[in-house]
Amino acid sequence: MPESIGSQFFAIHELLLLVLSYLSPSEKGTINSIDRDSLAVLARVSRTISDVALDALWRSIHQPEALVGLLPSDACEVKETWNKDHNCPEKQFRLLRRLTSDDFTVFDKYASRVRYVDFTNSSRILGRGCELFPYIKEFRNPILPALLYFRWEASAWNGSVGALHLLSQEAAVPSEEFSLLLWGEMEHIAGESEVIASTIDAFNDPALPWLPDVKKLTLRTIHYLPALRTAVPRLSNLEHFSCDLSIDDLLYQSLAALPGLRFIDFRSLPSAAVAYLPAGSPSFDSLEGFSISGTLSSIQSFLPHISSPDLSSVRLVVKDFQSRPIESTLFSLLLPPTIPTRASSLQHFTFVGPSASARAQRLDRLILAAFAPLYACRALQTFYLEIDAGSLVLTDDDVNAMSSAWPALSTFIIIPPRSANVIEERHVHLYALWAFAARCPSLRRLQLEVDADVVGPFSEDYAAIDAESPPMEDLTLFCSPCGDPLLVAEFLKRAFPRLRHEAFHAYPTKGRPQDKERWAVVTWMLESN
Repeated sequence: MPESIGSQFFAIHELLLLVLSYLSPSEKGTINSIDRDSLAVLARVSRTISDVALDALWRSIHQPEALVGLLPSDACEVKETWNKDHNCPEKQFRLLRRLTSDDFTVFDKYASRVRYVDFTNSSRILGRGCELFPYIKEFRNPILPALLYFRWEASAWNGSVGALHLLSQEAAVPSEEFSLLLWGEMEHIAGESEVIASTIDAFNDPALPWLPDVKKLTLRTIHYLPALRTAVPRLSNLEHFSCDLSIDDLLYQSLAALPGLRFIDFRSLPSAAVAYLPAGSPSFDSLEGFSISGTLSSIQSFLPHISSPDLSSVRLVVKDFQSRPIESTLFSLLLPPTIPTRASSLQHFTFVGPSASARAQRLDRLILAAFAPLYACRALQTFYLEIDAGSLVLTDDDVNAMSSAWPALSTFIIIPPRSANVIEERHVHLYALWAFAARCPSLRRLQLEVDADVVGPFSEDYAAIDAESPPMEDLTLFCSPCGDPLLVAEFLKRAFPRLRHEAFHAYPTKGRPQDKERWAVVTWMLESN
């Protein structure tokens, strides 16, 4: 029988991959980014492309029902009930008979293709089905032998605790990334089955023997896992660790000693966590980046204990300034004289403070000159600042200094304070942006507040700008007064010759209704460029 036109078309490998890229992302994707109906149809076009389409169809699963549905119809029963908590229908599963090894012919064909599992309520209410996983694991361990990534919102109430059985220490599954979302203690509930009861007991094992040895571990939980401090040292593959539970001193020391740890994300860092570390002892000596959230004092206590010579990414989130000002000594801690390589390795820097609405001590005044120690970082590509200070002092001199210090800059963002009546004077003038345009050829994103109330033309030589440079992805001017729209538009065209109008955003200031119309004219002129 001759091949169909569809078979001949998809026999061209490049065309097949192009179609699949639209139907299913090559990585984990989301529950809404995968066109499962079209992939199922594509899998039936021919035997030639069936396997490739099925791999894409089963690469990611977001509901446990997908796996339970691979069991024979006479093995389990599905009942639809009404979920009063979420006001929606819900399926419930139970076995009708004991499983046998003959029940897994279909299961093996598809389960072996699964790479990513996201059993959370993030995009859709998580359905039932995990309660049958203990029975499946009796015959298939691991249940998903090729699993790379597992994101799990564990609960006893919807049976999702049964997904514990997707983990396999023996087979190192999952192998790459594990994320746990736990919003309360895992407690027994009335009416639970015997296997779910034993699963809850296994989950609550104080030694956490089930914690997988993955490269990336993320813990989002309001309930502290006491055994974590003793479980972490056996995670020999751990490279990326993120958690929002409070880090105690023993857990901190366990993490600091891991030789392969490349990135840490601490959402709650108390000062006591580093109080007992021996001064000068090597810790986090392989870090390439970190994100730390805590009080200003806890951050200042933490920074001197990082001995890594090759930091490339730093994100500092200050929860409370505790009436302490931001001084240059804080950022000098990132660049100690004993580790000179830091100046050439740091590429991305973010500094975030509490908003005015937060129950924290707000900073009265922030002077951008405090960041001067970072001028030594010639390879810096990202500078992001978001602090709701009482006032923010950024001058033309600061712009000149930063553009001279950071020739590789690609992203420069300073979010202005959101509090009312905090800006009395705008110290950066529109024409000062010429320094960024002329000295930072890789600049793609620029967001800040400027004074564009110009009355005369720009006097510098426009010829210095490369008209063939890649286009700006984003130019945003916050709460900026606008002068003559013709002069403003002419400057922007010359300074950023490949700025598209859809990448330009400008916001008028309060008390100047004329600015809205003027910025509209500027945008129109960029569009007609």
